[in-house]
Amino acid sequence: MRRASRSLVDVREELAQIQTEFILIQPCLDAARESVTDVLTRIFGEQRPAFSGMAEDEIIERIGGRVVARLTTAPKPQSQPDKRYVRDVEAAMYLGVSPATLRSWRSRREPSSPPVTRMGKRVMYSVKGLEQYMEERTVEGR
Repeated sequence: MRRASRSLVDVREELAQIQTEFILIQPCLDAARESVTDVLTRIFGEQRPAFSGMAEDEIIERIGGRVVARLTTAPKPQSQPDKRYVRDVEAAMYLGVSPATLRSWRSRREPSSPPVTRMGKRVMYSVKGLEQYMEERTVEGR
């Protein structure tokens, strides 16, 4: 089965979005690098030993990689009004359910599931629709 090629405009938009996200993550990486360096200096002083054959820069890069991984899996802040639609993984995180649960709701065509937008095989959720879905299910405290 042949995959449909993406247009150059779509690829450029995706690259621009990745670049924007990287620019937002870069200060976190720099802060993590400085923090690790400070902690290592406090613990070992200026004469820091080698850590099981790994260079300090490698340790810092690994920690930075984990920071990036955690930041990319964390829910996006609500201060991004320009992001109107999200993929199912982000929608699941927003609702507090698994992506498998969303797929199950879609496959069974649950009437009480959040509204979905399809673009070919791509499934997208409106952020406004998800907010409305949550508001409709809000129960007043007693």
